[in-house]
Amino acid sequence: MAAVDTEWNARKRRAVHSVFPTDAFSQPTPQSTPLVRFTEEGQPFGGPLVQEQAEQSIPARRWANSSVGDLQRVTWSASPENTHASHQTRFDRAWHTVTAQIALPPSVSIEDSFGSLPNSQDLAGGIFEDALLNVVNPASRLPLARHTEDIFAWHTQQVRQHFVSHVLPLLGICDGYSDKTQVLLGSIRTLEAARRQYLYGLSLIVRPMEPQQADLALKKFLRDLHAIVGNSMSNSLVIALRTVLGFMMKAVLGINSTKSTRSTVLNEKRPKHPTAGVDHTREELSQLVDSLCKVGLAGERFQILFAELLDEMMIMYVQESFAGDWGPTDQDVPMLDSHTSQYQPTQPRCILQLSDWVENHYARLAVEVTTRLGGVEVSWTDVEKWKETAIGRLATLRINELFDIVINWPNSEGGIEDLRFAVTTPQRRLQLTDAFSVALQTRLLHPGRSTLEILRTYIAMIRTFHKLDHSRVLLDRVAYSLQLYLCTREDTVRIIVSGLLSTPKEVDSEVRKTKLVELVELLYDPDQYRSERQDEEWDDLTWVPPPVDAGSNYKRRKSEDVIGTLISALGSPEVFIKEFQNIIGERLLSEQTSFDQEVGVLDLLKKRFGESSLQACDVMIKDIQDSRRLDGVIQRGVPNQPEVSQTWNIHAKILSRLYWPEVGEENFELPSEVATMQKTYESIFEHLKPSRKLKWLNHLGQATVELEFEDRTIIEMVHTYEAAVINAFSEENASSWSFDELWMKMQIDEDLLSAALQSWEKKKASTSATIVDVIQTPPRKVKSGMSEKEKEKRTMYWQFIVGMLTNSSPTMPLNNIAMMMKMLIQDGFPWSNEELQEFLAEKLGEGELELVGGKYKLIKK
Repeated sequence: MAAVDTEWNARKRRAVHSVFPTDAFSQPTPQSTPLVRFTEEGQPFGGPLVQEQAEQSIPARRWANSSVGDLQRVTWSASPENTHASHQTRFDRAWHTVTAQIALPPSVSIEDSFGSLPNSQDLAGGIFEDALLNVVNPASRLPLARHTEDIFAWHTQQVRQHFVSHVLPLLGICDGYSDKTQVLLGSIRTLEAARRQYLYGLSLIVRPMEPQQADLALKKFLRDLHAIVGNSMSNSLVIALRTVLGFMMKAVLGINSTKSTRSTVLNEKRPKHPTAGVDHTREELSQLVDSLCKVGLAGERFQILFAELLDEMMIMYVQESFAGDWGPTDQDVPMLDSHTSQYQPTQPRCILQLSDWVENHYARLAVEVTTRLGGVEVSWTDVEKWKETAIGRLATLRINELFDIVINWPNSEGGIEDLRFAVTTPQRRLQLTDAFSVALQTRLLHPGRSTLEILRTYIAMIRTFHKLDHSRVLLDRVAYSLQLYLCTREDTVRIIVSGLLSTPKEVDSEVRKTKLVELVELLYDPDQYRSERQDEEWDDLTWVPPPVDAGSNYKRRKSEDVIGTLISALGSPEVFIKEFQNIIGERLLSEQTSFDQEVGVLDLLKKRFGESSLQACDVMIKDIQDSRRLDGVIQRGVPNQPEVSQTWNIHAKILSRLYWPEVGEENFELPSEVATMQKTYESIFEHLKPSRKLKWLNHLGQATVELEFEDRTIIEMVHTYEAAVINAFSEENASSWSFDELWMKMQIDEDLLSAALQSWEKKKASTSATIVDVIQTPPRKVKSGMSEKEKEKRTMYWQFIVGMLTNSSPTMPLNNIAMMMKMLIQDGFPWSNEELQEFLAEKLGEGELELVGGKYKLIKK
């Protein structure tokens, strides 16, 4: 294969030339020697020849055992003359003999063909040995020679020139291989062949030296040679070394053991048994490192590369072995530390597995490689530091996974155990809270998440962070932004209260999609409800100092107290109590007959807020209970009233005005029969309770409507205003009404009338189209003659309203909608409340909204 001199290799050779000059040394001397003056008559011609002949008379077997002094004495005694010229001539001829023998081949054709090594038997004669002695030690053997050179320096220089001229081009060819393994193998073989030639010449030079002196010369030469090789490593060779070494380290360390990866190590043959395969790869890795050390590729750059790969292997192992592995940890008895002979707390499963991997695989590999490199020792302290580093990497992984760990609670308890063991310093605790706060903002606290989802995540946060940190310092850090965000959602309190008032049978039903039914399970847990008095520390026998990173207002709590924490997040307790009264009121006024759940929740809330805070709720429940008894008395007194007709069927729930939430008042004209029954009921009540009077809240009532058709009869339970509207069509000559006519006749609120008509419109699917034929009063239409700009504005306003009723609160009264519109719309909201009400009435008529208890709500489709 011809050596190709690429531009890159040319630049590299020039760089090496600038550091290691290659043109300032002698070449082997020619066969002729410098002329000296003619000898005098009678003198032997060519004095040095006489000396050489005398030197050749020394038996070869004695040469190896003769010292330099012995040879010197023999030489001088055999030489008739001792002139400067004769000594110089002898050195020049000796220099030629030696350099011609150890000269490197002038060219090369293939990467491992630097010429065959000479046969050592060819050097058995005494001429080379004597010449080598003259060259190696000219000061003692040829002291009068004026011009001598250092054979070691000469050999080093020719090695440098040969490396630049012949080895570097071959390494460039190896860099061009597409397979990284072949790049590395070709480079190693090329360097091994060159090294064999270089060391052959050096081995001849050091033959007459003492073993210690020869060893020093060899070390110096190898140090210089490895410096040349190491500084000549190309980027392609480094990449190939990283690739091959990385794959072998993965196999040895058990990384990607379950994945099929193409083998890139030096030997493609693999045993079938996994353990045998690892041992085989370990052996290949050791052989590779030995080869790199031998040819000079295991210098500083390799050591840095190996350290980087070790670090990458640790990160990769932690990621691949433990990402998403949050299974429960085994709670065993404390175990004995073999190094400290002390019992240590049980470590989590993942921590134990990681520590074992570092000690028995990671550290073992590091020791096996660094031992071959030499000069690097691994102590037990290093292993312990590696364990700490690995646990820190696991902590970083778990911190990044913490949001997912939270939302998967309680199936992620193992992940929390890992964090509890690994996150112990204030720096790591701060890293945890900072990372989790960012995850909260990006993944939870935005309009795309419903209030129910946010509250469920908050409950999981309370439980996981209590497991992670009993001091609650970490929870307080991350929960503040979530609490502020919950305060902007108007349905937060209602969802919490509705969840508390759920029944146990709703926990595993479809109801959990719309209710926070998790609170039912927590409700009757005695550890969940703790009064402020129970959390005081002055009588706490288990008191411990606060954490070092606790704030100045830190207050320790003994339990996770999910319900108490949720209530505290709402700000003032009065907010929760007020909403609780509203929801209790709605339930008490419904057709529900049993209120055991409400009474039980009320009793538990009294433990937290006190009896006086919830006195109104006690009165409300008592009103309903008293109403049932009083209504029964009134019903028994009805037959004594002469004006009562046979169709009497009216019941009432009597409320104490001062204790019930504001329910509003919507007046409208009732059917005359109903109005008569109300007056009779009122008179009987005033007879029984002379000091009290009744005020009817007709819009909150319920009525049973019976619609008779030619082919069937339909019975519906509806609101009182819906019954009044449908009753208007039963009047004589009243088969059809316009919206305005019906509105004027009944003196009813427009929104309430629209809601009633819309309600009857929806019932056509479950009853019959005949009802639609009865109702001939379509709701008001959008004003005609509206400009395109006005239509665009109305479309935009509707999108805002849909967003509010979807993300902020499912139900909102008119005033709240108007206020939110003025806050959200950048250019301002120009409509008055009356104009907004008219717009919402249109949406009621279009079937987009419904009006329930004075609040607007989107109709689910």
